[in-house]
Amino acid sequence: MKHTTLVFLALVIIGAVIFAAGCISPASENVKGNWVLIGSGPDNTPMTGIITIEITDSNISGNSGVNNYFGSVTIGSGGKLIISDLGSTKMAGPASLMIQEQEYYNALKNVTGYKIIDGNLVMTGNDGKILLTFADAATIPTGSWILDNNTAVTINFLPDGTFNGRAPVNLYFGTYTISGNNGLVFSAIGSTLIAGEELPMLEESAFFAALQNVSGYKIVHGSLVLSDKSGTTILTFKEMPEIVGKWLLASDKNVTVTFNPGGSLGGQAPVNVYGGSYTISGNTLSVGDDIISTMMAGTEEQMHAEFAFFSALKESAGYSIVDSNLIITDKDGKQLLVFVPA
Repeated sequence: MKHTTLVFLALVIIGAVIFAAGCISPASENVKGNWVLIGSGPDNTPMTGIITIEITDSNISGNSGVNNYFGSVTIGSGGKLIISDLGSTKMAGPASLMIQEQEYYNALKNVTGYKIIDGNLVMTGNDGKILLTFADAATIPTGSWILDNNTAVTINFLPDGTFNGRAPVNLYFGTYTISGNNGLVFSAIGSTLIAGEELPMLEESAFFAALQNVSGYKIVHGSLVLSDKSGTTILTFKEMPEIVGKWLLASDKNVTVTFNPGGSLGGQAPVNVYGGSYTISGNTLSVGDDIISTMMAGTEEQMHAEFAFFSALKESAGYSIVDSNLIITDKDGKQLLVFVPA
């Protein structure tokens, strides 16, 4: 009986070890990919702006706040990691960012190992102390977002640690800091001083007050959820569609279209200035029948081109972004219009 009990306990222990090992992916499989710096040193000092690193089998590259950089990487067994041959572009930036950038490069040169902890990439030095902590780039609120309950309100996170966007009435701007454990703080918030109607101005005041109370974030199913110190959600944004922005018609760059965040569009046709609306869901695109334009007259050729352009817009049913170009298609997938970034 005693022998049986010992064998049983041994099997339980072995099973537990195997289960635990199954929960930990080999380090060499996790280190590769796109990461964003969220802390420096053992105390996880927050970063100003966005510092990125992409790690492949043998190389690294990224943006260090001001400059793009590159180098070589050697990934060894047992969590060993060596970065060498660092180089970068030579752009100048604000003094604080330049200092932070140089400290980052120095830390990279001293990296000898890494760990994956709670999904974060932690780089360590010879003494085992933490040098740099990165989060999966997919979990960081970079780029442009639209407020979930008011698509006219946007926020843009820039790599230099500043943000800007459109509030219900005014344009606004400021700085932000991202820290470990999904910390996010907005500061130095300012705006233009345009007066609007009472309700939009009240909504704008509430929006700015909410921004000032943000202390954390999470990205859930493509939505950016901002919370206060208690963890209560105070603002929710959704990803800005790639189509938003100004585009130039590939065959005639004098013809433009601008897709605004709030569902309106406008631009320059071959002759007239025009405006209208659109709706988007996934990769489907529908331009409304409400396109209006000025009434300038052009040559017969120009007016024919304008009629064809408006007709193509109204037939829009889908879109795709290919090699940075916007391709608009009809309901059968036939290409109607091709635009290049402005």
